[in-house]
Amino acid sequence: MQLPATTAAVLYDLDGTLVDHDHAARAGVDAWCRELGMSGGQWERWSDIEQRWFSRFENGRISHLGQRIGRCREFLGRPELGEAEALELYEFYLAVYRENWRAFPDAAPSLDNALAAGLKVGILTNGAQVMQQAKMESTGLWREGMVMCATVEIGAPKPQPEAYLGTLERLGVTAEEAVMIGDSWLNDVAGARQVGMTAIHLDRGGDSAGSIGSLDEIVWG
Repeated sequence: MQLPATTAAVLYDLDGTLVDHDHAARAGVDAWCRELGMSGGQWERWSDIEQRWFSRFENGRISHLGQRIGRCREFLGRPELGEAEALELYEFYLAVYRENWRAFPDAAPSLDNALAAGLKVGILTNGAQVMQQAKMESTGLWREGMVMCATVEIGAPKPQPEAYLGTLERLGVTAEEAVMIGDSWLNDVAGARQVGMTAIHLDRGGDSAGSIGSLDEIVWG
């Protein structure tokens, strides 16, 4: 897929686009269940809970820490858990999740190609700066000159317009000069296009018309 001739900056989503979030999350929840004496095979239930609570964060209905607390309470079936206790229990899951971060094979070459083409490169992610920066560095994806744009610090998550506009301001480019690449149609395509950006949908399953199945399909020049 060819980028527009006006492209001056490329914004990448992180989880599901550059880093295999599902692999790490599955390892985390399986280990958490063993630690807590819960039955195994709960990945699908956890994934559903994760999506619903994170969607509340993305819609501005709850804080980033609040969605972690909600996920923990619901998954453990303990709505009475205090916030501090829920976050403490959740930390075991996070520790295993961090240990299992891994980059998709096409991630590093894509970042290198974008930088080699002279483009500004930003990582626009619905997460907290410290964790997402660590994720990029531990997987070997971080490159000098890139800009981390974590929406917890921006103050508005994707798909809220402020997330993209704040990132464009940080990179010093207009919406017409930027391309967003990501695996979420709502967050990385529809939201970006709403503010005037070009957006490329990454569907690693290869089931969506008009999408790319790999970052290798992007033509940089």
